[in-house]
Amino acid sequence: MRWGYHLFVAMIAATSVARSQGILTLEQAQQIARQNNAAIRLAESDLQIARNNTTRGNAGFLPKIDATAGFTGSVTNTNQEYRSGEIVNRNGATATNYNAGVGVNWTAFDGFRMFNAYDQLQKREELASADVESAAEEVAWRVAVAWYDVVRQQQQLRVLRQSIAMSEGRLRLVEMKYEVGENSKRELLPAKVDLNSDRSAALRQEATLRNAKAALNLLLVRDAATEFAVPDTVLLDESLDEAVLRQAAIAANRQLRAARIARQLAGLGIEEARSGYYPRLGLNLGYNFNGSSAEASFITTNTSNGLTYGATASLNLFDGFNTSRQMENAQIAVQAAELQYQDAERAVTSQLAQAFTTWRSRLELVKLERENVEIAEQSLGIAQERFNVGTIIPLELREAQTALTEARSRLLTALYDAYRSQVELMRLSGKL
Repeated sequence: MRWGYHLFVAMIAATSVARSQGILTLEQAQQIARQNNAAIRLAESDLQIARNNTTRGNAGFLPKIDATAGFTGSVTNTNQEYRSGEIVNRNGATATNYNAGVGVNWTAFDGFRMFNAYDQLQKREELASADVESAAEEVAWRVAVAWYDVVRQQQQLRVLRQSIAMSEGRLRLVEMKYEVGENSKRELLPAKVDLNSDRSAALRQEATLRNAKAALNLLLVRDAATEFAVPDTVLLDESLDEAVLRQAAIAANRQLRAARIARQLAGLGIEEARSGYYPRLGLNLGYNFNGSSAEASFITTNTSNGLTYGATASLNLFDGFNTSRQMENAQIAVQAAELQYQDAERAVTSQLAQAFTTWRSRLELVKLERENVEIAEQSLGIAQERFNVGTIIPLELREAQTALTEARSRLLTALYDAYRSQVELMRLSGKL
């Protein structure tokens, strides 16, 4: 039987159990995790708040309109004596005052501060969106690693079951020879021990596979006992180019995107501080109604209504150099943000270079292990033929079988490591 190069490329017939469980692809797993993950949902809530805050009214573009109304009343006792001798005594005299009005206040110009405020709100929304993407990317990376681990453990279980099948065939042959007197019991017993050893390893591997599935289910935020199967075909992309990945990372890496937005926000801080040098212009418009009545007054009723309007302009002539200080601090913040971005870019490109080197070395290891599997398969075939004709002892056949099983296991590990490196490259380049 051939294993080698087609280990993860050729489709191996799935068992009836796997078919009944349904196949969970990597894309499906990542989609489920994105829908259910708490960190992503919290980041999306922050994004929604940022979107709600990104309005021209919140930035100060729109006027403020207030409506007011009031009423007061009093009951008094009045005792008045005039020079004419007239005396007025009134008990329980009532008096009322009432008013209503609508006022509009609008800052028509504030040194471009409102434009700057709106730009900052938009950048904060972009930053919140970048946080959502970062959270989703982190989840996608973790799910991919866990999903590939399930694939590896599933393939490892097949390797061990194939080893069991070989041990069962060897045991049947030894039993046949024992029954016709060609072998002694000394050769029969080790064959049984080897078969039991293979079955024990398969049982342990089944537990490992269940644990790997439980770990993936945890990332998918569903019951750990949820059953599923993974595809047998998993392609390893061997055409990645470091220069292309570096260019993609600079353009799309989530960490660099957040650093760029932070740098832009710092630049807007300079414009916000500069607005203190400009004049301010405010407009106001109002309509007011006032009324009063009094039983013990010379004027029993009084009402008035009318429009009010006006404009105010102001210019700061001296504020203790605070505007200059704010400008200087904003410029320092811009320089710091630029340094942070450059540091983040160097870190990302360095990590990408290291990850690419690791990926290339693991590809070479995969090729080497594929060759080892092919050699081990040929060696086992030769040993099987020689064992059938009685030119080698069972122990030599067992050694050839063990060598093939170990070679297949090493190939699985090498493929898993290469896939992990590939996923890391996708994450760093912003393609995950």
